[in-house]
Amino acid sequence: MKLYTGSHFKGNYMSKKKEWKGTKQTPKTPEQHKRAREYEEMSPEEKKAVHREQFKSWLKMFQESGPIMYINGKPQEHQPMSKEEADLHMALFDGEVESTPEVKLELAQLEAMRWPKSKKIQGKLWKAMAEVAGSEE
Repeated sequence: MKLYTGSHFKGNYMSKKKEWKGTKQTPKTPEQHKRAREYEEMSPEEKKAVHREQFKSWLKMFQESGPIMYINGKPQEHQPMSKEEADLHMALFDGEVESTPEVKLELAQLEAMRWPKSKKIQGKLWKAMAEVAGSEE
């Protein structure tokens, strides 16, 4: 089976698994329909409060030491997020802190401490450092 990449990619992803027909959409349960209707009836302020609570629970989960993601039943590597990093993300969400190049650099530095061997995170840090250097000129 040939996997198409680059300029040959036509929008169809071909799995390496034989007989894979793609992800099947499952119908919503009555409870999910009810929650969707309740969400649609909320005011923008109520929706923001719901989003904040959900974000807060995600940040709390990322601060815990246990694995947070499993792929094919195997726990994936996880480095807990510091309280300082979580608080900065929350302040950005709440609008208490403006998203400036300096703040992005601080977040990149905190993330780089969690993942010191990650080239992707290292690139993010370098990009943030370049933005700060460019804004100071």
